[in-house]
Amino acid sequence: MIALLRKDIYVADKQARLLIVLALIFCLIPNMGAFSSTYALMTAFMIPINSLAYDDKSKWDKYAAMLPYRISELVGSKYLLCVIYTGLAFLIVAVGMAVQGLVVTKAGIDWTELWETELVLIVTMAFIMNLTLPLLYRFGTERGRMLMILMLGAALGMGLGLVKIAKVLRIPGLPLPAIAAAGAAGAVVLTAASLRLSMRFYKNRREGKYD
Repeated sequence: MIALLRKDIYVADKQARLLIVLALIFCLIPNMGAFSSTYALMTAFMIPINSLAYDDKSKWDKYAAMLPYRISELVGSKYLLCVIYTGLAFLIVAVGMAVQGLVVTKAGIDWTELWETELVLIVTMAFIMNLTLPLLYRFGTERGRMLMILMLGAALGMGLGLVKIAKVLRIPGLPLPAIAAAGAAGAVVLTAASLRLSMRFYKNRREGKYD
């Protein structure tokens, strides 16, 4: 699976660098916390999607079928790629907000806002990844593009809404670690179900059942 990840990261290298720089710039602009985190989220997700589109265009699946990789590895590597770039987006937003608070506005770091933003980022990314990837494996990147755009728009709207709701409904004494643990547990369950579905769709497509 490591070789598969290296292939995808190599293919997305130039695009990833540009998008990372733009995401960091947005994070440094004052009063754009929700937008910058949303942009970083969108960036983190579009890189693996472009990897899938490149695989379709280059007929990678036909070549991969001759290699000693299991379907779980071929599909799982895409999910892991999403996780890696989500972690990168997490880091970019954290660094950007910290630099903004300490250097740009000199207002200090609002740790509550930072962790709320990061938590919403992770939950939204899990939602997007686990609902969109099975659709792309079922319909392909071309036919599934419109569904993906609709799903992405809905999820990003949900992310922005959750950031605002989190600020309004701050409950004193409610520990963020407990919320994060609950969110992580939900993400793991959803990912397991999504991965199994994607593997089934990938197998059916490779066998020509959707042609």
